[in-house]
Amino acid sequence: MVITSRKNDAVKRFRELLREKSVRDAQGVFAVEGDHLCGELAKGGFRILTALMTENAAVKYPKTAAALGSAGEVVVISQEIAEYISDTKAPQGLFAIAEKPHSDGIPDGAGRLVLLDGVQDPGNVGTILRTAEALGFDGAALSPECADIWSPKTLRASMGSVFRLPCITGELPGIISGLKEMGFRVYGSMLDSSAAKLGELEFPERAAVVIGSEGDGMTRLVREKCDFLVSIPMKGKISSLNASAAAAILLYEAVRQRLGQ
Repeated sequence: MVITSRKNDAVKRFRELLREKSVRDAQGVFAVEGDHLCGELAKGGFRILTALMTENAAVKYPKTAAALGSAGEVVVISQEIAEYISDTKAPQGLFAIAEKPHSDGIPDGAGRLVLLDGVQDPGNVGTILRTAEALGFDGAALSPECADIWSPKTLRASMGSVFRLPCITGELPGIISGLKEMGFRVYGSMLDSSAAKLGELEFPERAAVVIGSEGDGMTRLVREKCDFLVSIPMKGKISSLNASAAAAILLYEAVRQRLGQ
């Protein structure tokens, strides 16, 4: 049976989860859409509670549709309903609701971490997490003021990295204190003449890089917890960089030194 009603329970639940962080938090679940993210979700070993798909999507994306077939509930929906629940202008017709993973904290043996202090744009958060995974970082910690990693925009920007990169959320001053006890040195990104220039500092075996918010940078308490402050040298009339662009440069430098390249 093809669902055509907006009042269907699975349809209403998906739409609400996609749009409301409070609902995702309360239920401990999240929603994704599209061939790529649904496919990455299925490969990641998440418990998929509900899958929704159009008949055309099942034909066009057979591998992902088959992977979603193991969900606790599979609902076939019309194209009109797909457009109604989607967060994109051209939905591919594949949707899923899954349980959030249980965080085990910072992975044992971690050597490189990225800490996000109030980064509020979901596109920036997702892009930074994607960059961190690409460069071999071992995990991320986000302050409560950051954009939700389970929001649709963050998930799309991360291209599925959120499913694979261990992430924790909590008050960064306390997290940083714990990291220091584990032997980490913490480097805070800052636009300030007192900060060392990138390239002047060496990153030890265990290093965490802090990226501050787009408008205000790091909070005072986080800044005071950092072992070192570091800035990116810039020329011309450019005085600042987008948070995700700055993060890419800083994270790459940390990895480049570690690899000795």
